[in-house]
Amino acid sequence: MYVFCFPLLFQCPLLNISYCPASENDLSHGENLIVVVYNSLGWKRVDVVRIPIIKEDIIVRDSEGREIESQLLPLADAHVDLRNYYVQAYLGRTPKETPNYWLAFPVSVPPLGFSTYSISRAKRAGAFSTKSSVHTFQGIDKSTLQVGQGNVKLTFSADKWKCTNYVNDRNAVKELVEQSFSFYAGYNGTSDKNPQNAGAYIFRPNGTFSIKPQEQVPLTVMRGPIVDEVHQRINQWIYQITRLYRDREHVEVEFVVGPIPIDDGIGKEIATQITTKLATNKTFFTDSNGRDFIRRILDYRRDWNLEVNQPVAGNYYPINLGIYIQDDQKELSVLVDRPLGGSSIVDGQIELMLHRRLLLDDSRGVAEALNETDCVLDDCKGLTIQGKYYFRIDPVGEGAKWRRTFGQEIYSPLLLAFSEGDADNWISSHITTFSGIDSSYVLPDNIAVITLQELDDRRVLLRLAHLYETGEDKDLSVTTSVELKKLFPSLQIDKVTETSLSANQERAEMEKKRLVWNAERLSREAEAAAAATARGGPVDPVKLVVELAPMEIRTFIVDFDHPFYPVSGA
Repeated sequence: MYVFCFPLLFQCPLLNISYCPASENDLSHGENLIVVVYNSLGWKRVDVVRIPIIKEDIIVRDSEGREIESQLLPLADAHVDLRNYYVQAYLGRTPKETPNYWLAFPVSVPPLGFSTYSISRAKRAGAFSTKSSVHTFQGIDKSTLQVGQGNVKLTFSADKWKCTNYVNDRNAVKELVEQSFSFYAGYNGTSDKNPQNAGAYIFRPNGTFSIKPQEQVPLTVMRGPIVDEVHQRINQWIYQITRLYRDREHVEVEFVVGPIPIDDGIGKEIATQITTKLATNKTFFTDSNGRDFIRRILDYRRDWNLEVNQPVAGNYYPINLGIYIQDDQKELSVLVDRPLGGSSIVDGQIELMLHRRLLLDDSRGVAEALNETDCVLDDCKGLTIQGKYYFRIDPVGEGAKWRRTFGQEIYSPLLLAFSEGDADNWISSHITTFSGIDSSYVLPDNIAVITLQELDDRRVLLRLAHLYETGEDKDLSVTTSVELKKLFPSLQIDKVTETSLSANQERAEMEKKRLVWNAERLSREAEAAAAATARGGPVDPVKLVVELAPMEIRTFIVDFDHPFYPVSGA
C-alpha cells in the first residue's frame, strides 16, 4: 500500500499589497517559517524573494541549512495604506498587525522545480538580516546621489526629484535618462455634430498636462547589500519606488497610482515617460501578443496612406510584453508586468499608460463610464493600482536576450508557499530541492514550455515555443532541439503525437485539410520571406527530439506507458 503525506502549505494571494499572514508570525516561540519557492521555467532561476515580516532579528537559511545573506527594508507608508484599505475591501476585516519590514533574500531554484528556505529568529548577537540604511534628501538639497551596487547605477537629482543618468559598468553604456508623469484629459464630445466621448474603448485625449512633483517633498533612499531603493511621492495620488538589485542589470520601477482626482469634473488618463537622447527617427517596436516585435513608425501605416486626426491616440499600441527604441548605438527596452498602452510620441522617449479614470460613456456597448471604485463600508474611492515596469539600455542589437529571458520571468513569477516547523526536522524529513527534469539538463535559452497540462493518468499536453525571431539575436535566433526523454526523466514515453496549435486535431490530419488560396502574386520580398520560413522536422519516435525554428510553437500529446502516480495495492 502506497501512502502519501504532504505538508500543509499556505499561499499569499494578496502578497502584492504587502499582506501575507503566513509570514507575519513573530516566530517568538522558536518555530521556523518554511518557504517553498517553485520555478515553472525550464531554466535554473536566480532571483530575490520579498515577504513582509514583523521582527528585525531574523536569519534566513537555504535548503542545506546554511545561513544566507538577507536584507530588511522598512515598509513604506504608501504600502501600509494600500494594505489596510484593500484587505478590508477584499476580505471584510482589518489586519491584526502591520509588518514593519520587507525581508529580501536571494534564491536559487532548479528548472521546473523548487527549493526550500527557512526563516527564524536570530539566537546569537550579530547573526541577523542587514537593515537598510535610510537617507532622506529634502527638496532644497542641490546635491546629486548615485544608487546601485552592481553594474547598473542611476544618478538622481535631489532637488528635481528625478533620475538624470544611467550607467552600466559592464558594457560601458551611458545615457541621460529622465522620467516624468503627465495626464491626458478625457474628451467630452457630447455637443459635437458626431458625438464621441473618451471612454473605456476610445482613447481620445483633449490636451496633455504635466504632473509636477509637490514642492519640498523629500526623496528617500534605502541602501543594502541586495537592493537599493529610491522612494518618491510625486503627489498625493502617485507614489514611485525605483529599485536596483545588485545582481541584476535592469531597473525596476514600482508605481502606485490613485485614486485619480475628478473633483474638477475632468476624466484623466495617467502616463509616464522615460526620455533619453537616442535619435530614434520616429521609429519604435512593440510586441504582438508577447511574441514577435513589430516596427512602428509615427504617423505612418505601411498598407495605406494614413490621415492623421489623432496624433496621440493614433500612435498608441497595446503592450503585453514590452516596447523598445533604438538608434545606431544603443537601445532602450521597457518590459511591463501587465497589458498597458504605449508609444513613442517623441523621439528618444517611451511612454506608458498606467491608469485611467473617465467620466463619460463612449457609446461602445458598456453603457457606463470607466470610473471604477472600491468601497469599505460607506467609503467609496476611485481605484488605486499598483504595478511595475522594468527598463534597461544595451548596445544596439544586444537587448533581445534580456527582453526574451526576463520577459518569461515576469510572465511566470516564482510561486511561494509557506509552512511552519522545525527547520532541521524539515530538512531531514522532506525533499528540500527538486527538479522535474533530468538533473543534467536544462531547456535551451531560446525555448520555453508554455503549456504542461495533465490530461489523464497517462497523457500530458505539451506546448513548446521558440522565443526569438529570425535575426533577432546573433546566437539564439537559430533552430534548437528539446530532448523529451530528459524533460520527463522518470517516465517512460510510449508515444508522441503532434497536434494543431489548439490540440483539437492531429497535425498530419490538419495539413491534409489545409486550404490553398488563389492569391495575388506576392512581392519578391514576401516570397523570399515565405520561402525562408523554417520549421522543425518530424519527431523521431526513438530519439524523441523536438526541433523548433525561430518563432515556432509546436503542440504535442505525450502518452506514457504507466500512470504518473503509483496506485494503491499490495
